[in-house]
Amino acid sequence: MPTFEAFLLFAIADLMLKLTPGPDMALTMTRGVTQGFKAAWTSVLGTYMAGLVQIPVVVLGLAAVIQQSPTLFAAVKCAGALYLIYLGINALRRSRNAPVPALDAPHTQPARAIFWQGFATNLLNPKVLLFMIAFLPQFADASRGSVEMQVLALAVYSKTIGLFTGAAFSFGASRIRRWFLANPWFTRAQDGVLGVVMVGLGIGILTGVRR
Repeated sequence: MPTFEAFLLFAIADLMLKLTPGPDMALTMTRGVTQGFKAAWTSVLGTYMAGLVQIPVVVLGLAAVIQQSPTLFAAVKCAGALYLIYLGINALRRSRNAPVPALDAPHTQPARAIFWQGFATNLLNPKVLLFMIAFLPQFADASRGSVEMQVLALAVYSKTIGLFTGAAFSFGASRIRRWFLANPWFTRAQDGVLGVVMVGLGIGILTGVRR
């Protein structure tokens, strides 16, 4: 394992990054506000399960192949960007056309769809994989044992803490949902802002791929 000092620095930096707004947080907050805690928590579980793919990729060194192959790396970035744009367009459509749900109306989207949307949003976000590639090895120390096992431990810790922060965001958003749903203009505006942000992120990634 890394030294205690290195692990503490990692834990602080990891928590700060989780509190930084991004696609996962936006999706969780939107679910919590418009559909309640259960939908938001289901989305969080989807993002967490994406780690079952991401962690082995990093630990086994496959991420290095993506990093060194411009074509493969560009394909991953483009896939993530297109999915973000797709989510953004859907949010913009909801902000214009979809009726505001009744205060106590259950969401119509099945839990399975919510789960897989959270899974795909996290898995296809190239920044998540880049973060794991560039960030995790910095806190491993070859003199203290297998670097691969240290990276594995840090990655599992990071994903597990993500469950707790995701639960907090889900709960907080669901507690204030009544105010939001009682103010339809804000609910529609939120979808509009989310749509613009996600489309902007997607376009930004695609622009970076072309450079």
